[in-house]
Amino acid sequence: MIAIDNGEGKGSARSIPGFHLCDALKECEDLLLRYGGHKYAAGLTIKPENIEQFRKRLKEVSKRMLTDEDLVAKLYIDSEIELSNIDNKLLDVIETFAPFGPQNMRPVFLTRNCEILGQPYCVGKNHLKMKVRKGDAVFDIIGFGFGDWARKLSSRGSLVDLVYVIEYNSWDGHTRIQLRLKDIRLAAGDIRQYG
Repeated sequence: MIAIDNGEGKGSARSIPGFHLCDALKECEDLLLRYGGHKYAAGLTIKPENIEQFRKRLKEVSKRMLTDEDLVAKLYIDSEIELSNIDNKLLDVIETFAPFGPQNMRPVFLTRNCEILGQPYCVGKNHLKMKVRKGDAVFDIIGFGFGDWARKLSSRGSLVDLVYVIEYNSWDGHTRIQLRLKDIRLAAGDIRQYG
């Protein structure tokens, strides 16, 4: 993003893995007054009359430096755990690393072959709510933007692999552990067909 201030364009940028921002800016340095930063973040100053040419060149550089695979969102999993490992003690340890945000993400976990209990359903505009079990451990799941899965998982006892973060959910005066869905797939052992 570039904003004009006192006759100069001032901008900042963030990057993705696979795209070295400062290397890209170096290929445009003849259009810039100054720039600096590192692989994933940078700032720059530019004459307003160079902005359009800069955008075109940066687009050309990015097409050359990035592959289609670089543009596919990736999901990083910190650890595979069992639902039975999740308790208040674990979540309290996780919470000691707060505050969470872009530079300090909540840990992401994978658990395979979880059984769906009851009927998954959609809440709000497109959010999945369901309950899962593995062994004796049972947890509520919220999946923001996963509402379309409610129909796919309409069969009680479906087995799913879950990728999630663990958090506390306080509602109606009660605080409970909740799993916030990051991704879901039918487990390899569940051969039922879904539409």
